Amino acid sequence: MGARIELRLGELAVPASLNDTAAARALAQRLPLDLRMCASTVGCCGALPFSLPADPALVHRGWTDGDVNYNPSGDWLAIFFDDERNSLRYGDQLTIGRVEGPLDAIRSLDGRLEARVSLAGDPDGTVGDAPRGATENDQATTD
Repeated sequence: MGARIELRLGELAVPASLNDTAAARALAQRLPLDLRMCASTVGCCGALPFSLPADPALVHRGWTDGDVNYNPSGDWLAIFFDDERNSLRYGDQLTIGRVEGPLDAIRSLDGRLEARVSLAGDPDGTVGDAPRGATENDQATTD
């Protein structure tokens, strides 16, 4: 299993684990990440501001409730919590992780949400003085 993360959806903190796919490893390197997500009847999704590597052999249809998926054709990140029985109608899914624990609290979310994805135990994403994922140029401007 890959990195443990925290998905903060509005005021709700959701623990999850990333798997060991190239997409999951690439996402972990870009954390912390703030994005807007929208809660629907099946999950919460939001557009990433970048693409992740996606092995076509791992892209599939559908999900299992609790999956954290990446959609490579639209660069969408999604946390699915319902309707796995009908999910095969949705293609272009790459599972990159899994929510840890019950899904009930996520099901209560509604509408647009400010979201933050960070490594578990490191919500600010800082290592030393520089934000994680910062380039040398970024760090030079913050010193």
